[in-house]
Amino acid sequence: MTDAREQVLREILQKIAAENNYENPEFETALVPTTGANFSSQLFHATIRSTEKDDINVFAKVAVIGEAMRKQFGKQTTDVMLEIEPYFYTKLSKKYKEIEDKHDVPEEHRLIVPKYYGHSVEYLKEVVVMQDLSKDGFVTYDRFKSIDWDYALKAIEEMAKFHALSIAHQKEYPDDFEEAKKVVKRPVFEENNPFLDVFKQGLAQVLKMTREENKLKLQNYFETFDDNQFMKFYMPNKIPVIIHSDYRPSNLMHKIDEDGKLQLIAVDYQTMHVGSVAMDLLYFIFTGSDGAFRAKHYDQLIDYYYDNLAAALKRLNLNPEEAFPRSVFDEELKEMLPFGLVVSCMLLPLITIDLANVPRGKDGEYESESFDDMFGMLKNVNALCEQRVNEVVDDYVRWGIL
Repeated sequence: MTDAREQVLREILQKIAAENNYENPEFETALVPTTGANFSSQLFHATIRSTEKDDINVFAKVAVIGEAMRKQFGKQTTDVMLEIEPYFYTKLSKKYKEIEDKHDVPEEHRLIVPKYYGHSVEYLKEVVVMQDLSKDGFVTYDRFKSIDWDYALKAIEEMAKFHALSIAHQKEYPDDFEEAKKVVKRPVFEENNPFLDVFKQGLAQVLKMTREENKLKLQNYFETFDDNQFMKFYMPNKIPVIIHSDYRPSNLMHKIDEDGKLQLIAVDYQTMHVGSVAMDLLYFIFTGSDGAFRAKHYDQLIDYYYDNLAAALKRLNLNPEEAFPRSVFDEELKEMLPFGLVVSCMLLPLITIDLANVPRGKDGEYESESFDDMFGMLKNVNALCEQRVNEVVDDYVRWGIL
């Protein structure tokens, strides 16, 4: 299977080489092992070389969603997901830059986007190729460790910039925003969709590892939690904003400059949709932090997010109290707060998974043809997952939601 995916990648590398006038190009590709961060694509590092030309170092994502899983998941859902990321790089990010230019946003306050080289949306050969940030010293955060304060602040700053640009987009270019909404629209989950089954399977495993004093509280809460409540999390709230929707440390690249300054760049925009800013915020906090971090910094991060959103809106010549009042944000956050519990049940077993429990092909690449494989992985939880899940449950008991 790796050979087939590398062939797909090489086809688009040939196009990139031609577009950059690389004669008789040579290609070098290297498989990136799956580490619990990505299960929809096979990742590659690649280099394009040609005489008297600088190397082009790229990072590529080749879709691994097979026909069986696409059928289970719903063709519309997978097609939309695989088309969204190219749209972000070729259309939406350029509109955001136009907005920043219009308002003379200082360079240090602009959204940083990796250089984009190309893509293919051919069925079963979908691929996205972008700048290889690892060649510039960027890395992802250790998924087995809780985020620290400095990292969290920088991630929140970048998130706020992204959301502010969407708000400005809607206000300054309403027709264009409406077109963008059509592209990034998340298909409504159908009844008995396997995605909802993944959530329910994850909940079953979470209940097994929940401490006895909280087990019944969690069980009772989710017994009244139906599919409509789950789907509501993915719908726009008071103020519709295009959100990242997978804003977790595994999708954030960071490095520390020589002067000690932390840089951070978000990647993986394939699940963007119109929703609530609170989803991105809660998603980041609960997939990236442990109980000790939240006990010390949760309220601080909430305030820090809104302060940065307000500052970003002002740089775009918008009045925060009109464009996105704090009262509206607080109301959205309150309504969305249970999502932190839901996303923890869904993702922590996968984020903390031991590599030995990830299904692989003969060459070490990730292989999964159906949701049965996903269900199997959910059963293999470790002590770290158990600790992190119980800390989340403790938070929701303390907040009176459980």
